[in-house]
Amino acid sequence: MASATLFALFLVSALTLYPPSATAQPVTDMYGNVVRNGGRFHILPYIFSNGGGIDRIATGNETIPLTVVQSPFETSKGLPLRITSIFRSGHIPEGSIVFVKFELIPLGDTSLEWTVVEGLPEGSVVKVSGYPNTVKGSFSIHRDSSSPDRYKLLFCNVDRSLCGNVGIARDDAGNRLLVITQDKPFVFVLEELASPSTASA
Repeated sequence: MASATLFALFLVSALTLYPPSATAQPVTDMYGNVVRNGGRFHILPYIFSNGGGIDRIATGNETIPLTVVQSPFETSKGLPLRITSIFRSGHIPEGSIVFVKFELIPLGDTSLEWTVVEGLPEGSVVKVSGYPNTVKGSFSIHRDSSSPDRYKLLFCNVDRSLCGNVGIARDDAGNRLLVITQDKPFVFVLEELASPSTASA
């Protein structure tokens, strides 16, 4: 209960300190179209030269896939994700706090929302919820300076003592882990997907 209250206070303070600007640009997809808040997406590297889209796998002693990674296969678009801004708008404002989660929930998983786990050999690693040593904090989406349709994710914990780009680091097995880093971010484009009901219509 206390942790839920603390996180709620963090969101309120984030809205107070970093309110959505009336001039904040909406996030757009790889074709320049404004994307829907809460829509379905593939997160893709803007250049397919060192891997494909975003996936999740089991690493270390995990018995189910809890680790968020970039697929090693350039032809793979990864798994569908939902990205939702905390602001009540039809689009995702640039710079807004967002919740990112894998869309499907296979048997045995309780949540596929992204979180960050610290204290691992690779540093602070992006995992799905339910992992020990989870950091209370939030992701936000920002336009990359290299192109109007390219983006990066930032993560900050509640007291902002940990704040950095979501980038890539290899583990001992060669997996391309998503980690929080002060170095180069993972720059991506969004491919918006039709909702399941629309796709089947």
